[in-house]
Amino acid sequence: MNISQFSILDSKFDYDKLSELDKLCVGADGWSADSFREESQRPESIILTAYDGDTLAGMIAGFTAADTGEILTVCTAPQYRRQGVARMLMETFLTSVPDSVESIALEVRQSNTAAIELYKSFGFEKAGVRKRFYQNPAEDADVMVCKLK
Repeated sequence: MNISQFSILDSKFDYDKLSELDKLCVGADGWSADSFREESQRPESIILTAYDGDTLAGMIAGFTAADTGEILTVCTAPQYRRQGVARMLMETFLTSVPDSVESIALEVRQSNTAAIELYKSFGFEKAGVRKRFYQNPAEDADVMVCKLK
């Protein structure tokens, strides 16, 4: 599949689909539809989705506050992995943050080497560990930070 077939939409979310994809990718720790709905109501939130036609291929959610930001979740549907969806979402997210934002943080499962390599390619560096951050299965998370300025 050619990545140019994807489009980024940043409004009119199907919160149930976002939750289903998040739980598929993250497990039981994934967000509920209500959590996505609440996050989307915050003016500092950035939620982007990638669709292939009517199929949700991926999404990213995060927020900014003053001079910092956080990526809360990045998910790609299994059939779209290794096709540039997460990279496209990351690029769009990082170009969407206000100019005042100096750094972006995120947590990632220590076993998710593909995601860690993707984040490193954007300049994220390991800044710490959150013990037992993930519950199902239980696993520590690496805290990664990208300095934008």
